[in-house]
Amino acid sequence: MARRMAECCRAEGAREVRLARDEAERQALWKGRKGAFSAMGRLSPDFYVMDGVVPRTRLPATLDAIGKISERTGFKICNVFHAGDGNLHPLVLFDGFKEGEYEQVLRIGDEILKLCADQGGSITGEHGIGLEKRENIRYVFSDQDLSVMDQVRRVF
Repeated sequence: MARRMAECCRAEGAREVRLARDEAERQALWKGRKGAFSAMGRLSPDFYVMDGVVPRTRLPATLDAIGKISERTGFKICNVFHAGDGNLHPLVLFDGFKEGEYEQVLRIGDEILKLCADQGGSITGEHGIGLEKRENIRYVFSDQDLSVMDQVRRVF
C-alpha cells in the first residue's frame, strides 16, 4: 500500500516521496513530523493553528486554496496534515506584538475553516469544538440542527 501511495503522490507532482526502509528510518520520519510545530518557532514568533478536515479527494484543491489565501493576505501559512484522513493543521505565522496581526489571523483562520466546510469537510478533525469555534459551527450545522442538539443536551 505504501508503494502505491508513493506512486500516486509522484503522479500528482509531489516534490519528494520517501518510504522508510526499516524501523529506525520510520521513527526518524515520524520524529520530523512530530517536530513540525516546534520548528515553526524558527520561522515566526507566533502561529495560529487550525484543525479542519476535508475529504481526501478534496485535499489538493483545499491546499491550493489555502496557498491563495496566504498569497492574498501576505501571511505565511504552513500546512501540517494527515493526508490519509484529510485532517489539516494549517499554521498561520504572525507576530502577536504587531498591531492588528492577531485579529487578521483570526479572520484568516475563520476563512480556512469555512473553506474546509465548503469542501465537504468539517471545522474540526480531531480536537472538537469549544469556545474558539462556537461561531464557526454554523458552517456545518443549521440553526435547527443546533436547536435539536441543545434540546437533547437538556434532557440529560
